[in-house]
Amino acid sequence: MAVPVDVPGGVPVEVPVDVVVWRAPGPASFAEAAARYAELRSSPLGAFEPAVAAFVRELRRTSPDPASPVSWDEALTVGVDAVIVHVVWPGQRQVLDLVALLASRHGLVCFEPARQAAMS
Repeated sequence: MAVPVDVPGGVPVEVPVDVVVWRAPGPASFAEAAARYAELRSSPLGAFEPAVAAFVRELRRTSPDPASPVSWDEALTVGVDAVIVHVVWPGQRQVLDLVALLASRHGLVCFEPARQAAMS
């Protein structure tokens, strides 16, 4: 979900958030999921693990926000066995729900660091 940030003038602004998807047994704790997220952010890109490849193919067949110039290609960081989705659109909750649904469909773990939520 977007993280509201207070700015001068009192109007909250939504800040883009990440959601991470990977193939592994579900993390036992927030600490394990957070450690995996940090590891993925620092790892080089590589070849897809089959379940992650299927997830990315299905995700790219959807439209995160038809009115936005930002595409999935610009919003995905893809590693060997994981994807970081940079959620930058209005209606972020719907995008996060879509990512979680598709991750579940492909047997992947889904982690939202901003909410400290790990799902599988």
